[in-house]
Amino acid sequence: MTPIELSQKGCVKTRLALLWMHLSSEPLIALYSLIPFILRSELGASDFQIALFTTLSPVLSVFSFYWGSYLSYRRNKLLPNLIGAWILARLPFLFFPWVQEFWLIFLGCAIYQLFSRASTPALMEILKRNIPKKTRENIFSFYYLLSVVEGVVLGVVLAKALAFNAESWKGVFFIAAAVSLTSVLFQRRILVEDEKELPLPSNYVTQPIKESVRLLQSRPDFMLFQWAYMIGGLSLMMIAPISTIFFADISKISLGSLAVAKCIFVGIGMAGSSFFWRRSLDRFGIHRLLIWILVGFGFFPILLIMTQFHLYWLYFAHLIYGVAQAGSHLIWHLSGTIFSQDKNSVPFTTVNVLMVGLRGAVGPFLGILICASTSPATVLSLGALLAFSGAFYLLKKSPAKESEALRGS
Repeated sequence: MTPIELSQKGCVKTRLALLWMHLSSEPLIALYSLIPFILRSELGASDFQIALFTTLSPVLSVFSFYWGSYLSYRRNKLLPNLIGAWILARLPFLFFPWVQEFWLIFLGCAIYQLFSRASTPALMEILKRNIPKKTRENIFSFYYLLSVVEGVVLGVVLAKALAFNAESWKGVFFIAAAVSLTSVLFQRRILVEDEKELPLPSNYVTQPIKESVRLLQSRPDFMLFQWAYMIGGLSLMMIAPISTIFFADISKISLGSLAVAKCIFVGIGMAGSSFFWRRSLDRFGIHRLLIWILVGFGFFPILLIMTQFHLYWLYFAHLIYGVAQAGSHLIWHLSGTIFSQDKNSVPFTTVNVLMVGLRGAVGPFLGILICASTSPATVLSLGALLAFSGAFYLLKKSPAKESEALRGS
């Protein structure tokens, strides 16, 4: 088999694996978004426990950062890393039908967040190696769109199931995890060309952080992107535990209604705007897109405040969130490959993961502390103000024109 034929075969197998990874994971992702509300309404989780749960994804990203940094030296371990992390992330949900305690669910979700984030640098580097740039960005957007449409359909089924029996979420988690694990069958068929293994530095704890700082200092465009994303991301982290408390305690929303909002209306927003975000990335570039994403995230908490007056505001808020999230998903995952251009994308992607951890360690507890002395509506308003501030900061600092590379073309 010639190198060209081998490359084409690797591209086809990688695309097939990526497609099934998106489709098989969507049920689990949709269910996971409901866990904070389940913990509050079904298991009576405290404000502190909700805040602690909210920090899981971002804080454990710091550990995932070191996992991704390890790949910079062990670039011949990309596929084993992806498969191993994929399996470990989903195993805990197979035990959910027999779990009744908050802390056991917390532990299972911690394992999921740790290893799902850890698999991202390996996945994006495999895509970069096996799929040409233009094709890679198009199919990533298209496959994500398919998974979102799937999520909308699943949302209808899920909402009816939860409305009929609130305890059914345990068994559905088991089924969703089992389906997602079937992706390993496709991942094993991916062809990845090995690269030379580099020696690990002696000061492995501090060296990755130093390298990330040097990367940010050497790339002002990437630094600007990270600062703006940090401001907007912090606003979402602040309001994440507060929105759960607001839904359960003030708006008195049912689990079925929340499933409709998070699965169906978020999905509609994502599906309806995905093509717009993809075309806009080519035309305007990653910095300009982030401005509009932050504006969308700013309107989200304002609309949530209105849910106490009518349920329709809940759906409209999540529709707007879905639009913004579609753009955020696109540029967060592709930013490493866009900024790195023809170089190794892993260092850029691991910086993304590290920044998620930093803002996630602060945001949820800051939101709870402010809420304790004010009200949930106050925190939601502050979150909106912070997101708008991030958009204004980027608008003032971003260059009028971006290079062709940063416009995704």
